[in-house]
Formats: sequence, structure tokens, C-alpha cells
Amino acid sequence: MNTPRVHGLAGQRGVGLMEVMVSVVIGLLLVLVIYQVYEISEGQKRTITSGSDAQQNASYGLYVLGRDISMAGNGIASAAVSLDKCAMLRPIPVLIEPGANDNDPDKITVLYGGSFSLSTAVPFRAPATTAAQYVVAAPIAFSPNDVIAAVKAPPSPICTLSVVTAVSGLPNPNGEATLTQTPVPGSPAASYNAPDVVVNLGPAGSIGRIEYTVDAADHVLRSQNLLPDPVAAASPSPIISDVVNLKAQYGVDANCDGVLVWKDATGPWSFANVPTLTLPAAAPFCVAGVPSLRQIQAIRIAIVTRSSQFEKEVVTPRLPLAMPAGRLGLFCDPAPTCAVSMTLSAADQHYRYKVLETAVPLRNALWN
Repeated sequence: MNTPRVHGLAGQRGVGLMEVMVSVVIGLLLVLVIYQVYEISEGQKRTITSGSDAQQNASYGLYVLGRDISMAGNGIASAAVSLDKCAMLRPIPVLIEPGANDNDPDKITVLYGGSFSLSTAVPFRAPATTAAQYVVAAPIAFSPNDVIAAVKAPPSPICTLSVVTAVSGLPNPNGEATLTQTPVPGSPAASYNAPDVVVNLGPAGSIGRIEYTVDAADHVLRSQNLLPDPVAAASPSPIISDVVNLKAQYGVDANCDGVLVWKDATGPWSFANVPTLTLPAAAPFCVAGVPSLRQIQAIRIAIVTRSSQFEKEVVTPRLPLAMPAGRLGLFCDPAPTCAVSMTLSAADQHYRYKVLETAVPLRNALWN
């Protein structure tokens, strides 16, 4: 039996080249739309994230600076009069070195001690003191690894910074202690006897002359501790990234009326002049119109951070203040009168910025 061959159905149709090409085009258009939606969404996500990072960086920067500034003078206040002639440890709680211009960050130096007890100056006992050992009155405790400052009686400006390696002679019926100590490199050598005094600054890891600076090239806030050994001080340590500026002012009780005015680090409050200001040791502690260290009672700081995201469009022509285009205002009270105006270059205007400021009182009783 023969089976007939089927050559095809007359109504059968297939997908032609034209249909395939139309489908590919539609698919590509859908991919393009999805990609654009994703790109916009991802860009917004990066913008929000980088803006949040800038906010967090600024907040943390103010916290770190505020914490140390609030401790300024701690551990040295009760011995401030004795340390007044010591160049290395003169009781200047905060020292501001202004930048060359408004775009150049300031340098802020904070000084504090770390003694576990009151850092009262104690006298030497004559004539038992030697170059390697100090015999001192010991109403307060001394421990190995404490940093001490031996200070010549006024008007001599000589003082020796050293680290205690051993304590002997306690308990002693005469209230004396023998301190074996090693001078810090670079500290002047001198012989001490009564009425010279010793000030216990506390453990080496607890005292600080902390310098806060901003690396203008890498936009990093850094800190460096210059005590107890400024010669062997470690390199500045990075703290916060994307910091573009740091500015500070002194809060000064100029008229001795308890009302503070904010002063830039210029004139009598300049970096060169503040270390030469007097520290009145007797009443009147404050004289209107006569600058002194006791008149510095607060510090105002401002920090500027920026996002890490470079935007295609100009996003920061100005802050929401009545400021000229391309400028950031710091210490604006009331706006638009600002003590500092930071100019933004054309490239800088493609970043988002956060500007935070705060005032920190010097909480130590010596200055308040």
C-alpha cells in the first residue's frame, strides 16, 4: 500500500526576518529604558549616601574637636601659675593658628593634662636633689610613667619635662618622695632645689598637646600629639575624610562683664600674641580692655565637609543664605554677614557640602 506524501499545509506561516528584527528593537528599547531608570536611581542613591556621609563626617569632626576643647586646661589649671613661665607647658588651653585666607584651614592646638589627682605644684626638698633623682614633697601620689614638669621659681623661664621611671621613699615621716626620672629629649637640663616646684601631669598616654590640622591636598582632618616628646611625636593621624575647611574663633570676655564676643585670631588674639598674654595670678583677674589668657572662655569652631560624589551638574552654587554665588558662609550671625567666606571654584561647585559649627565653653574653673 502506498502512503501519500504531505508536502505542507497551505495555511501554515512562520516568523520572518522582519518580525525578528522588530522584536530585537523592542527588546533593546526596553533594556535602554530599564538601564536609564537604574542609572537615575543609582545616581540618586549615591548622591543621598555621599551627602549623608558628609553630614556624619562633619558631626563626628565637631564631636572630636568639642570633646578635646572641653577638656582644655584639665590637669594644669591648679598649677597654672607655676607653669606660666614654662614655654612648653604654658597654660594656654586652646591656641588658634589661622590659615592664610578663608579657604586655608586653621590649625587648632589643645593642651590638657591627665593626672588622676589634683595637679598641685609640690616643692623640691633641699639639698637631696640630683640630676637623675628629684626629692620632693609628696602630698599627692607619683607613679612610674607619670610625666612631670620641674619648674624653676619665677622669674626664671626654665622647666624640664621628664618621665618618672621609679618612685621610692614612701611612706616617709617627712612626707618626701624620691623620683627617679628621665628627661624628655630636647628638654633643657637644670638643677632644682627649693623653692622650685614639680607638677605631675599624669600618665604619658593621658596628657596631650593635640594639633588638629586639615591636609589640603587629601582633604583629611588629622591630629598629632606633641607631648610628652615633641621630637619623637608620631606623624599626624588621619581622623576624618572629605574635610575641606576648619575655622575657629576665640570667645572673649573683653569687658569683664560675663558677655562673650567672638574674636578672630588676629591682633592681640593672633597666633603670635596669645602666647605672650598675661595670666593674672591675683585680683583683679580681669581688666576691661586689657587682653589676658583668663578672658578666653570659649571657642567657636566650624567644619566644612563635602560629599565624595562628583555630580555632573553644578549642585552647590551657594548655600541657602543670601551669599554671593559660589561662596560658603561660616559664622554667619546674622546672615549674610559672615566672618568667613569660602570661595568655591568651578569644579568645587559640583560637590555637595555640609557646614556645621558649634561653640564650646572652656569648662575649667580657671577660665570660667
